[in-house]
Amino acid sequence: MSDWARLDRVVQYFGLNVNSFAREIGLNRAERLYQIKKGNYSISKNLASIIVDRFPEITETWLLTGEGQMLASGASLAKIPLYSIDLDAFGADLTTLPVTDELEIPILAGSDFAFVNPGDAMIPEIANGSVVFVKKVDKEAVVFGDIYLILSSRMNVVRYVRGMDDKSWRLVAKNAQNFDDIIMSKADVKAVYKVKGILSMISI
Repeated sequence: MSDWARLDRVVQYFGLNVNSFAREIGLNRAERLYQIKKGNYSISKNLASIIVDRFPEITETWLLTGEGQMLASGASLAKIPLYSIDLDAFGADLTTLPVTDELEIPILAGSDFAFVNPGDAMIPEIANGSVVFVKKVDKEAVVFGDIYLILSSRMNVVRYVRGMDDKSWRLVAKNAQNFDDIIMSKADVKAVYKVKGILSMISI
């Protein structure tokens, strides 16, 4: 696995893009990371240390050499809280919500939480009753065309995010025959969670 492949795996694990990842680790610009992507540089010991300081669950040896596991011992066993509540109940403070269960799924260990999807707006990608795993991302890290849980002052929805202009998003349902597009001001958005995984056909 190349240096860039390892770095990109870390970026994706935390639900970020290259620019937002650079900001997370304290870099003013992402150019240093893009040079690794181009193959001009490898991951330096200094950069690896910066990344591991910010994200201690990442193994520095793996980041530098590819040897061993990406996640430090025990990091992959983090329990993911599962909420089985109406989407409208989600707010900025998740600690006040009742946790239905705690899931241990190593491949989705980077998720912040999971919830049971209500409704048919995103079928067949996300069926009614599927368990959806999400990771919080910065508004500026949103990748148009991906699926997100959007918490806003108007409503909470799971939709594809499309660009409109600098101030608004167009939120699109997969089931477009039965659900209209939603135009949402970015100023109304309280939190954004990227969908990292979906488990279907699970009874809760």
